[in-house]
Amino acid sequence: MLGASGLATAGLAVYQWLELLVVRNGGKVACAVNETVNCAAVWNSKFSSFVHDWLGMPVAALGVVWGVAALLLTVLLWRKGSTDEWPLFAASVKFWAVAGLLSIIAFGGASLEARAVCLTCLGTYGLVLVYAFAAFMMLPGPRWPQPQYLLGGMAWVFVVFAPTFLVTLIPAGSTPKAGTVTRFSGTTEAQLIDNLLNLPKREAMLTAAARKKFLSSPAKDVSDLKVRVRAGPADAPIKVVEFSDVLCPHCADFEESLEELRGAAPPGTLSIEPRLFPLVDDGCVTPGQKDSPKDIRCVGAKAQICSEDHPLYWDVRKAIFANQQALRSSDTVLDIVSKVTNRSKDSLLSCINSIDTQAKLANDITYAKRYDIEGTPLVILNGRTTWPSSGFILGMAVSRGDVNAEWFKRLPEPPPAEEGHEGHGH
Repeated sequence: MLGASGLATAGLAVYQWLELLVVRNGGKVACAVNETVNCAAVWNSKFSSFVHDWLGMPVAALGVVWGVAALLLTVLLWRKGSTDEWPLFAASVKFWAVAGLLSIIAFGGASLEARAVCLTCLGTYGLVLVYAFAAFMMLPGPRWPQPQYLLGGMAWVFVVFAPTFLVTLIPAGSTPKAGTVTRFSGTTEAQLIDNLLNLPKREAMLTAAARKKFLSSPAKDVSDLKVRVRAGPADAPIKVVEFSDVLCPHCADFEESLEELRGAAPPGTLSIEPRLFPLVDDGCVTPGQKDSPKDIRCVGAKAQICSEDHPLYWDVRKAIFANQQALRSSDTVLDIVSKVTNRSKDSLLSCINSIDTQAKLANDITYAKRYDIEGTPLVILNGRTTWPSSGFILGMAVSRGDVNAEWFKRLPEPPPAEEGHEGHGH
């Protein structure tokens, strides 16, 4: 049971690692069902990011390390089964089981902080519990390591763990961190074109899917809905309109991509117009229960509208999405916006509750519904819907709107439409 649980843990961790790579490249994974059952939200949590920064490998890679080390310690224990050294290696197995139990507490707490459940992580926790049960309840001899074997048991844990960690660190070092996207920026347009011609496979697939959706999407008349805020020139050949919800994790990811695109696109080629679409049933017409998801979504949307005339508007959006996992109440939203804009909460609330702000939000909702919005982020490029693909948006900016540019012709066959999306926050 010890060896089987260790091997199974390593195998499941490899699967999680591969899925993490899909997430880091903008893809959608099966375990990201919704905002609550969402492995990607846990993998992108602040705690997981801290672990990745500190140790140089993602949590999934640590799962591989733990599983392989658990298997190796079990093999050593089995080989010493009829010798006097058996209690020493039994102690090392138990110490490793304790390390696994502590990791469950740490990573389980991170899931609670992220307000999300990772189904594959629960599977890992179950396998670790099986290993711990076998180590403490099924091995013959004393349940707890005897004092004379404490130091030796810890030493053998280090002997097995250290090389396993170092070997795993080699592939783990190239795993993108949370929030990172393909780096398109270059000092010249030629470098941008070279990047577009050599997109990573996953990014190329997403770009192809976005292009396909753009070509098949009809333009809508929204001339009656005036622009309130825009980054970039009004006459830019590529105009992106993006609808977001403050609790949508994919919106937070796309916000980082948009910030990069603003700096990467050739000057004057791209404009970005942010709009709001809180994922509630009534468009925030009626108040939500205090600190409910509806309340947070509505206050978050209206607080952004109330900051549109502020010179630090884009910093407001960035701060809200950067602190998305901490948005547990509408007061948290107000604290963030108040701090960035140096505006009192009372003044913000007065604006949030005003008829004018509700009317502006209603305009955004009307705009989005003309495109049959199903979730966020909704991305509209030059009047047509597309997927939130950095590669496609930048490719269109560099080509000045030529959807048949050379880099687009080199793209692979796009996946079915439902698979090309980075994910909706509905």
